[in-house]
Amino acid sequence: MKIKDSYIARRKFLCGMIGGGAVALGAGTAVPLTYYAGNLRQQPPPPSMMLEPAEYEGLLPGQGKLLGRTYGHIPVLLVQTPGPESELRIFDATCTHFTCVVKYEDGEDHIYCACHEGFFDLDGREKAGPPPAPLTKFEKRVKDGQLYIALEKENLEDEKLEDAIREPDA
Repeated sequence: MKIKDSYIARRKFLCGMIGGGAVALGAGTAVPLTYYAGNLRQQPPPPSMMLEPAEYEGLLPGQGKLLGRTYGHIPVLLVQTPGPESELRIFDATCTHFTCVVKYEDGEDHIYCACHEGFFDLDGREKAGPPPAPLTKFEKRVKDGQLYIALEKENLEDEKLEDAIREPDA
């Protein structure tokens, strides 16, 4: 009698373990797929965005930083190029390999993606590693002492700047 009961108890235990594993596998698959499917309906980025002087004026030559807010859903990388003819360059901070966020390494004269050791030069062109394409460079325009950025140059025309995002996201 005792042997028969133990077989049933083991069977219930094994069925519970297999069922629990299946539930965990299903949840582990469903969560990322739900996140991915939710991102398919993202709103397009705004036509242009105004940057506050505090967001870019403190950069010294040879420094870079991620902007504290995004351009729609796009992270923004600001780079003040080194050298005497230093210039502010603004890039989409999304790596073209697997959409990791890139960063500028101060003093190294390159933009770096830590996900798969990808390197870009200061023009956004791929230098080394797996990135298949250059970084997208933002167009910029100064109007009335304000810096505006956009993905397309035509969005920086006077009549279109009225729609620019002016306030940082909270």
